[in-house]
Amino acid sequence: MFLSSHGQILSDLNFWILFIPAIFILSHITLLLIIIPQWLINGYFDPKERKEKRYRELESIANDLDLDNRTVAPQKNLNFFSWLVYQKKVRDYYTPYANDIGKLENDIWNSDKKIKPDSILRCFYGAIFSRQTLINILCTKDSVKPYIMIGTQRIPKGKNNSTYYRVIHFKSDTLNFPKCSVDPIHEWIDSISPNPDDINFISDEEFSKKFDLAGEDQAKIRALFNKNIRKQIIKNPNWTWKFDNNSILIKYRIINHNIKDMNDIKHSFKELSLLHNKLNKTNTNALPSKDEIESDTPKEIIDKKLYNKRMTTFGFLIGCGTLLTLFALFLLFVFFVRIDFRFLIQGIFCMFIGFPLLLYAKSEWKRNKKLKTDGKVTKN
Repeated sequence: MFLSSHGQILSDLNFWILFIPAIFILSHITLLLIIIPQWLINGYFDPKERKEKRYRELESIANDLDLDNRTVAPQKNLNFFSWLVYQKKVRDYYTPYANDIGKLENDIWNSDKKIKPDSILRCFYGAIFSRQTLINILCTKDSVKPYIMIGTQRIPKGKNNSTYYRVIHFKSDTLNFPKCSVDPIHEWIDSISPNPDDINFISDEEFSKKFDLAGEDQAKIRALFNKNIRKQIIKNPNWTWKFDNNSILIKYRIINHNIKDMNDIKHSFKELSLLHNKLNKTNTNALPSKDEIESDTPKEIIDKKLYNKRMTTFGFLIGCGTLLTLFALFLLFVFFVRIDFRFLIQGIFCMFIGFPLLLYAKSEWKRNKKLKTDGKVTKN
């Protein structure tokens, strides 16, 4: 009996000794099959010299705008190992720029990336799993103030699909901004579920309808966003703005044909120059009084038609959130009965969607009921 059990243990041990290295080898063969085509496309072949043409075009734009082209020059005809090293050097080069943008966007994943020492493992695995999100960098010359950086940001959207944004980072030591953001909004969505922290202006209905302006220090924000500044921002209704201390971050989505020709850069640079001139003339120390803020802050008064539309929308969402939450609880119950991890994953997924949806819809339902109780729902 003992010999039989001992033999079984040795047999199992031999199996795992052979199985684990086999899995390791097969997984890395698979990774090589994934990465080698990337090397051939991006590091070896460039028959039409598209990357070279794009780099030369960036050089031309930089010269026209009196900027430095700080984009990494493309290289081709690299062997596989040289390409891996080159890819890591490119990632390390763009990391400080990505960190600056991540800090302004409060992006915990892209605000404090460390440049790690070179190694075979970091070069190999980084080329597979790391994604370079910032490319095509143009900057003001070192001796020129204020500092301006214009780049292209690539946001992965699923398999083999990305969305591209133009990003402009402006920094001036002569300016001091309150921390706030300006986000374009859809008027219909804003009418159904307005942002409770949105700073609106009775005196500027057009701006208030097109953007959500949010930040903690409302007095300073209103002093900054005077009529001239709002008028300049309205000219570009699809831009997102972030202000923080001495920096401005501008981001907007790039239409497909502009990714290559970059015709938007000169227009954006001109718009930023106009805004900078207006900001220099803005007195952010002249804060509005409490009475002035209240007199220019619209009250949320809605008509009965919009009220019914909101209650129907949020009632439907409450129903959806409730069903998803109950279904998730049922899946979790089945998991504990059967100990089948498929039900655990499905239950967590449904709960992750259903419960926040239920809480959000319920809070909006109550908020709109309170509007009616306070007499802020009118017939007209």
